[in-house]
Amino acid sequence: MKLISLLDHLAAAPADQSAAPRRAVLRQVGSAALAALPLGLGASLPAAADTKDTSYDAVTQLLLLERLQRALYTRALAAPGLIPLTQLADFQRLRLHQDQHVAFLTEALQAAGAIVPTEPAFDFSGRRGVVTNPVLFPNVLSNFDDFLALAQQLEDLGVRLYKTQAFNITNDSQLLKAVLRIHAVEAQHSAHVRSLRRGRGVAVKNWPSDTDAAIVRPAAAQVLTTAATGGEENPIQNLKAGMPIPFANFLLIRDNTAVRDSALSEAFDEPLTTTVAQAALNLFV
Repeated sequence: MKLISLLDHLAAAPADQSAAPRRAVLRQVGSAALAALPLGLGASLPAAADTKDTSYDAVTQLLLLERLQRALYTRALAAPGLIPLTQLADFQRLRLHQDQHVAFLTEALQAAGAIVPTEPAFDFSGRRGVVTNPVLFPNVLSNFDDFLALAQQLEDLGVRLYKTQAFNITNDSQLLKAVLRIHAVEAQHSAHVRSLRRGRGVAVKNWPSDTDAAIVRPAAAQVLTTAATGGEENPIQNLKAGMPIPFANFLLIRDNTAVRDSALSEAFDEPLTTTVAQAALNLFV
């Protein structure tokens, strides 16, 4: 199966073939989200506010991420000559997947009786709509390499954020299954964008690695790098708090040599705090 066909399959297939019909699932999802809705929250979460860890907060933050990714691909596809003809179909399909994710998360909130947050006017320069602010992400919609660098970071962020928020919606099995499937799609997106960058001469793997060429950002935009891959170099994983897994003792390869640290770090996706994720998203709103 070709990569892009696999992405379509993962993005469109139901979370469980034996699950309830989609409308019923969304009602179940909605009930869980409404039950977790903080009192007095109002119509929407303020863009600059710290997030809490309820299922409602999880869904609204993931919706903001998906809208951001969709807006980036939509504007890139509309920018004359930005995306090479050989990659147009790829990004059209990636944008389609974002459309599907936005629709699902929006319908989940609506089924809960919650007011869906208004979609912000995203500014991919990093100026946040203020012309006197410094440009944090230059040439994103005029230079393909700069576009790919930002797309990679937003897709990497998506992988980590879905993993993080999955822990906040474990009270609803159907929503959790859907979120984990979308997590897999985000990982495929990240790998595909990374492979495009490598094909253009950038030293980057298909997954976050400490050997990747650094994406240099101004200090004011560094939180995006932190949110996208910060901490991914961690080779220590814990069975439980204070009890690290002894990889050096039992993950031995040829000649009784332990698996190297960088390979361990590449084998795990690290979650991140929702506050750091929100700070990265706030760079564009």
